[in-house]
Amino acid sequence: MLKGFWRFHKKENWLNKYVEIQNSLYEQLENITKNELDTSINKLVDACIENYKVEDDKIIIYPKVDSEINVGRTIRIRESMWNKLEDYRNEYGISIYQLINISIRYTLDNN
Repeated sequence: MLKGFWRFHKKENWLNKYVEIQNSLYEQLENITKNELDTSINKLVDACIENYKVEDDKIIIYPKVDSEINVGRTIRIRESMWNKLEDYRNEYGISIYQLINISIRYTLDNN
């Protein structure tokens, strides 16, 4: 790898997946893309999944606000990140939709 390009990922397949994301989380990601970082929401979601780690074999389930809605969206995720979600789903029995929302909340809360 060339020294100046360490922050970029190696080439891999990106998958188009239809997922439900809590609207408030999506709005926060949208705000980041408009006002803070030169990136896309797809890449932010992908980074959240990459950043998320299950600690001590425990997944924190964040309570959903009653008025919160989930909006279905098609997003692009690297194949390796989708596989990571599938591994967590198989190991912990939590849906991929929940895992995506958990990883977004985890990343937003820990920055």
